[in-house]
Amino acid sequence: MRAFRLSLALCAVVAVFGVTLAAPPSIGGCQIFPSNNAWNTPVDTAEVHPNSANYIANINANGGDYVHPDFGEDPSYGIPWTTVTSSQPLVPISFYYPDESDPGPYPIPSNAPVESGSDHHVLIVETTNCVLYEVYDAEYTGSDTTGWEAGSGAVWPLGSNDLRPDGWTSADAAGLPILPGLARCDEAESGTIDHALRVTFSVTQRAYIYPATHFASSETGANYPPMGLRLRLKASYNISHLDGQALAIAQALKKYGMIVADNGSNWFISGETNPGCWDDDLNRLKDIPGTAFEVVVSPPPPSDVPGDLLKNGGFEAASPNGKTPAYWTRDAQKDKQVCNTEDALGPDVIVAQAGNCAYRFKGNGTNDKLKQTIKLSPALAGGVTVSAYIKTEANPAGSGKIKAKLIGTGGETETLSLDFPSGTLDWAPYSVGQDPGFAIAKVKVKVKTTAGSGFVWLDTVSVVAGASRLPVPAAP
Repeated sequence: MRAFRLSLALCAVVAVFGVTLAAPPSIGGCQIFPSNNAWNTPVDTAEVHPNSANYIANINANGGDYVHPDFGEDPSYGIPWTTVTSSQPLVPISFYYPDESDPGPYPIPSNAPVESGSDHHVLIVETTNCVLYEVYDAEYTGSDTTGWEAGSGAVWPLGSNDLRPDGWTSADAAGLPILPGLARCDEAESGTIDHALRVTFSVTQRAYIYPATHFASSETGANYPPMGLRLRLKASYNISHLDGQALAIAQALKKYGMIVADNGSNWFISGETNPGCWDDDLNRLKDIPGTAFEVVVSPPPPSDVPGDLLKNGGFEAASPNGKTPAYWTRDAQKDKQVCNTEDALGPDVIVAQAGNCAYRFKGNGTNDKLKQTIKLSPALAGGVTVSAYIKTEANPAGSGKIKAKLIGTGGETETLSLDFPSGTLDWAPYSVGQDPGFAIAKVKVKVKTTAGSGFVWLDTVSVVAGASRLPVPAAP
């Protein structure tokens, strides 16, 4: 049985957004994300969401209506995790959702604990560099030469508040890390849990809010819970009948609440696999009804969560001529912003994500450009990632690309390039990231095509801070 190396720093506090934040939990000397991370931010004083009653009623109408701790003494329940150091060899890992996964290799031992049931999560904390590796639907191939196979994977630097790219999943449906939301029994035994907990519901909304970045539903009704929704146990709910680990968890549900992270059984709260959990304590949580909870207005992202640096990358806003997207300039003939209102994208074609518009390059054999310059003050360290959804129709090879020229405070330059795929392909995400090693003062984004035939559509073009954990462009 693996050893749990968990130490809680409970003394230091910091005030952010008017909320007093406890120092975050730590594992193997690594803090589990900054104090102002969404998982570590209290919501006991947050405003009740105006749609709270409808959310709760809808949740309870679509499944169980009482809390269920989805972990305990039985090792077949809960989500396991383990730690390694930088001496752990990196092994290959192949994903069947590679376009939204951080590429390997990963430091996963051949005997890493794998979650029972259907999700087969593997969670690894590399404690030398304080990096969290999480994998969904993992299976060891039987050899370190071939490593692991999995559905999706994400790499999380634990000292950062970086999110997944907008629209991306992770090892969890909502695009969130799993480990910081687990009820850990050593914490509960100590009497204090200083973070929010992960929760699932049977039916979620086709939407997500901060800190989530991905949805996993076709339901559009406003009363279904979106991924990332924050709930808390009402302050008025009496928990005096609880003690031990159950009391610590209930107190955390009042102070930090829980975050919707996946589809699953209603009110199932996630915890670690650990025989140190006490079922006699935990079973008392099953008496808490869903009606004892309320939805709160989630705290805003901290200032160090990078947003999109590019304006109008979804091409929803237009300039007065109706052809040039707002904030962009274009040097083009028949290339323009197109919207679905008049079937402008072609029969049965929709935009890549939310909205009605995209940008279309129509092969004219000319040197056509779409441009935008981003000025950064203060200068940005750590690089950027450029991404876009691209659709093609009979597009010639080598005919176009998205380029981002990074210009440093001292005049240094580095250029990222993302080529348009050739042929006829449906919407797909592509991205490229780079840390140039200098502070970036300006980014010149230029989309260029010289195609003499075919079509290319762009949507959700994005430039975000950070380049350490994002994949190179997906293969066409």
